[in-house]
Amino acid sequence: MTEGKGPVEPRPWTTRSVETLASNPYFALLLQHVTVNDGTDRQYYTIQFPSPAVGIVARRGNDVLLVRQYRFIVDEFVWAIPSGGTAPGELLADAALRELEEETGYRARSIEPLMHCWASYGCSDQRYEIFLAPEVEHTGNQHDANEVLEVRWFSREELTDLILNNGVVDNLSLSPLLFILFRDGLKAGRVR
Repeated sequence: MTEGKGPVEPRPWTTRSVETLASNPYFALLLQHVTVNDGTDRQYYTIQFPSPAVGIVARRGNDVLLVRQYRFIVDEFVWAIPSGGTAPGELLADAALRELEEETGYRARSIEPLMHCWASYGCSDQRYEIFLAPEVEHTGNQHDANEVLEVRWFSREELTDLILNNGVVDNLSLSPLLFILFRDGLKAGRVR
């Protein structure tokens, strides 16, 4: 039994061996040999990340700050929360603050952990650590025009419409935005 967490549930899958097929400073491609519930062996190709990515939900009252970007890998223009990777040895909160300022020109007065989620846990261990910045101020600096096409505040209604029209398509942004909308709705008694 783990202290404070109740009994430990046995893991139905066991990793027998792991081969690194390719790696770079950002991720590694692995071949994992796994024994599953019924005792059979399977092979899985997975992507391993050395550290979590970070995202930050910046707010001004009920408004949320989003960035518009072009993501060449999926050939799509997207609205997203400010986000990015972490440098070796960088604290997650510091990385979130850095990304906010680089991508928007805004600085957070304070931040707090909001949630975590996984990019695609069927093939990758990439974890997203999401922070909330309840108050931000503009620094007077411009956003990084190589990464960000536009920075814009969205009202609750605009954000809801954007999400319902499939205007936010990445889990790093969608999960925390839905979390915030749902939590706000619970506090206001609009969601049961």
